[in-house]
Amino acid sequence: MATLIALFAVLAVVVTGLAVHLNRRGNGPTENLDGLLAEQQRLAQLRALRSSYSSIAMHSTHGLTTDDLGRHPH
Repeated sequence: MATLIALFAVLAVVVTGLAVHLNRRGNGPTENLDGLLAEQQRLAQLRALRSSYSSIAMHSTHGLTTDDLGRHPH
């Protein structure tokens, strides 16, 4: 029983440590131009993916296209 309590205590310490570390790191501003450009590029890519793979876009497709049918065994 003591082993189980110790296991949960260690697990709680690890989770708390990770939460504190991630909270300190935060989403602060980037410190140089390269980081800012990479962040802008990543956000633009995320916006494009959100519009490409929205639920409306996915429900409006016809499944496999004719190009895909030749690639998959029947």
